[in-house]
Amino acid sequence: MTSSSSSSPPPISSSPGDPSGAPTGPSAGGPLDLCGEICPFTFVRTKLALEALAIGAELRVIVDHEPAIRNLPRSATEWGQEVLGVTALAPGTWAIDLRKRVR
Repeated sequence: MTSSSSSSPPPISSSPGDPSGAPTGPSAGGPLDLCGEICPFTFVRTKLALEALAIGAELRVIVDHEPAIRNLPRSATEWGQEVLGVTALAPGTWAIDLRKRVR
């Protein structure tokens, strides 16, 4: 029996905050939507997304977990990344803009 396998990349899972089920994040050409995620998962998923980017690349992370607007920038700074800003998008939703500085 022969099997044909394609070498397509694994599927990208969507975050719980994405009701459409469409892929989100830097590989999909948009922000990393972490709505519905809580700390420490917000940092873990952000770190994985940053690791996939080139040095100097920017990443926008969308969160709705209020502690993440303090914890994620602090952790990213401790890891050596640059925090460009934290912006309120709507009541209970924030954007955290980061620039990759280290591998």
